Parts: sequence; structure tokens; C-alpha cells
Amino acid sequence: MKYLDVESFRTINSRLSFPTTSGDRHVVGRVEAYSCKVAGADKKLYRFLENKFQDDLEEAKNLSPEQSSLTNIVSPFGPLTQSASRKTLFYLIATLNASFPDYDFSSLSADQFTKEPSPGFALKSINTTLLNVGCPTTLRTSRMWDSIDSIIEIDNCDVYSYMPAMESDPYEDEGPVWSFNYFFFNKSLKRIVFFTCRCVSNLEELEDPSDQELVFGDFMDEPVETEFYPTSQHALKSMAIGGGLKF
Repeated sequence: MKYLDVESFRTINSRLSFPTTSGDRHVVGRVEAYSCKVAGADKKLYRFLENKFQDDLEEAKNLSPEQSSLTNIVSPFGPLTQSASRKTLFYLIATLNASFPDYDFSSLSADQFTKEPSPGFALKSINTTLLNVGCPTTLRTSRMWDSIDSIIEIDNCDVYSYMPAMESDPYEDEGPVWSFNYFFFNKSLKRIVFFTCRCVSNLEELEDPSDQELVFGDFMDEPVETEFYPTSQHALKSMAIGGGLKF
């Protein structure tokens, strides 16, 4: 996966670190863009996942139909017997490996991911979560979703989420109160935008000193009354169900 340096994302990320309204917790998030360009390490990962799937198929042959339904499994990406479905799984795992280089996600299985009902559903969930914890005005007026839409064309994306088990959670050491991980995948553009965020209870749990600086940023005195502005077109229309969102 090739990391895409998007200037507007750098601005958004600087504003995705803020204290919650309660003052005893803080939120740290980031948005990253990747091209689905397979590099050397990615090729090795793809071969590993393909070999693992073939091994699972061989093992399944020794089981009764009642014991094994591998060939009939419909994953969040479609039937795993189809190479396109397995390639989507590969792209998401490769994105996690690129975003968290100190971790290895190659052992993840398809059932650890979920396909969201629609892009609008994912956007509403993200917006609601950020608003509920005191999303600062500077973020709400940053036209975050316009910036993301310009890179990924949200309405043309499949959106997947990853809810890690404890042993595969890159934020486990921080003991987050909550976290989310969303992948906006545009097959036509061959791009993924990865939106990850977590809420931790105190500054000591942040390992990166730069994160601590961002938390204090310019947000401590920001009011929380103004609206958050997502403006992506068709998908966002389905989100107008309150929650203080403006379109």
C-alpha cells in the first residue's frame, strides 16, 4: 500500500486530538489515504494470505459437510472462494500493517471485519461519536468530509469497520474507553481512506509525545455549540436525522 500525503488531511489530523467535555479523557484520531499499489512487503503478505486460504481449503476436504462450511462462507467482502473477495481482505490487512508498522495483522480473518450498510451510515456513526464527546469547533468547521470526499468519492465507496479482539488491538496498551476503525474503499480509484480514532482516560496513556502536544493544541477553550459540517452529497442525505448536522 502506498501512503498518500494529503495536505488537507494533515490539518484534519491536527484537529482530531482534543479533550472531551468532561475533561478527564481525550480523543486522538487520524485520517490516512492509501493507494492500493502493491509493494514488496504487500506481495509477500498477499502470497501468505493466499497460501493460508488454500491450506484451509485442503483441511476442509477432510471434514464432513456439517463440520466445514468454508467454501460456502459469505464474508463481508463476498464469497471467499472468489479472488476479488480475498483481495479486499488483503487490502484492509495491508492498510492496517501500513498504518501500524509495529504490528502484524496478517493473522486476521474476514469475520473480524464488518461491511457497513452504507457510506452514510458510517458517516453518521462517526459524526455522532465525535459530537457526543465534545468535538471542537475548529474540527466541525473544517469541512472534514469535503476533504475526504475529494480524495475517495465517498458515495462510490464500500465502507468496512474493524473491531479488534484484545490480542489484535493496536491500542490495547492505552486501555481505550472506545475506539473505531473505518475503511472507505473505492475500487474504481483503487484507494482506501482509513479513519481511526480512540478515546483514552488520561495523558499518561499516550505513548507518542506529539499526541500529547496535539491534545492541548488550541482546543481547550473552544465552545461546543456550533455544528459539525459533513457535506458529501448523496450518502449524507440519509444522515439528516438530527444530531446537529448541517448539510
